[in-house]
Amino acid sequence: MSKTKLVPSVVDEVTLKSSIRPALDVTRRGAARRRRAVLPAVFYRSPHLRAVFISRERMSSPNDPAVEVGTGAPAPPAADVGLLPKPDAQFTPTLWSTPGVVPEPVTQGGGSEDPAPNDTPPDAVPMSKNARKKAAKQAAYELKKAAKKAHEKQAKRTRGEEIRADHAAKLQAMTDDERRKYEESRAAAREVRKKEAETAKARKKAALTAPQRVVIDLEFANLMQEKERKSMAYQLGICYSANVKAAVPAQIHVTGLGGGMGDVVRKVCSGVEHWAVHMADETYLESPALMRGDAKKTKEQIVYLTADSEHELADFKDDEVYVIGGIVDRNRYKNLTLNKANEQGIRHARLPIRDHLKMSGTHVLTVNQTLDIIHAQLELRDWDKAMDRAVPIRKRTREEDIDGEGGAGGEKKAKEVVE
Repeated sequence: MSKTKLVPSVVDEVTLKSSIRPALDVTRRGAARRRRAVLPAVFYRSPHLRAVFISRERMSSPNDPAVEVGTGAPAPPAADVGLLPKPDAQFTPTLWSTPGVVPEPVTQGGGSEDPAPNDTPPDAVPMSKNARKKAAKQAAYELKKAAKKAHEKQAKRTRGEEIRADHAAKLQAMTDDERRKYEESRAAAREVRKKEAETAKARKKAALTAPQRVVIDLEFANLMQEKERKSMAYQLGICYSANVKAAVPAQIHVTGLGGGMGDVVRKVCSGVEHWAVHMADETYLESPALMRGDAKKTKEQIVYLTADSEHELADFKDDEVYVIGGIVDRNRYKNLTLNKANEQGIRHARLPIRDHLKMSGTHVLTVNQTLDIIHAQLELRDWDKAMDRAVPIRKRTREEDIDGEGGAGGEKKAKEVVE
């Protein structure tokens, strides 16, 4: 049986070509449009991708070299432009690995492209409208702050010059006897200030060597916002001031500064490096000043003070170490310090606030309020008096309002307590 070769008719071939050609044209135009849209993004994202694309283009047309302008002769082969040097095998960050960083585009000549006058620099990250408004507001605030600081500095200098001029005029108008008495009074005032400085120095020394050790745990920086970290730093300054002025100071250990709170504390608390406090970047379980001698025995002496504990503290003991959680979280994290103590195998307890004081809402106190209770209890050894002295009145009057003195009666009773 012979095979019959099927040949399409002329009409069918013409019809086929007329139906395929528009589709091919659309496909070609779409591909060109996609190349124009994709290639600039690839070029500006990574010089490595651009170099690979250029090398592929050269490999795809080896018989069609580039022609130098004005000569008509093929251009000499260019060097490996944009490629990493051969000995450099290290990873180079690109847009994909470093969010917000756009590498600078490299031209075929090896230099950087000159951006257009009105174009955005290649290393700039596009900002939203709100971000631009926030940046402008911050810049205006910085300018206003600098101007205010300069004005205050000039006013202080002027005030100093006026005081010195008045002092000189006052001395010139005095008689010899009046000048002698005036100098004696100034010398007596200097002696008083000198004694006060010596007393403050002695208090600092006593605070460094006090038998009662208290730790402020600052390992929660990653759980706080920037505003909350600053608030925690301010509370730390209040704690230090209260400790050096307390009748019975405590030996303060500030630990966990290496987790992000260190920079905030150094920025907010001026002169922190001169504080009479044991500072440590490590945790309280690794602090050299705290874990001296037998580390296992010291760990057994640690008690984490947390309001979520079911154990109530009877009294403070000199051979125990009490830890206060240094966090400002607005009660977002429940049982945070309790869970930490349980995970580390550390004893925990809560202050006996419920038995000695009526409070509204939560019994969670700030770090400086907790330290004030410790100072008062170390001095008075009476929980009722210690709570009455240390806990702010605003935390107690609210409970009195709830207990039946609501409305105007509660406000009147609160005023009586304040008076």
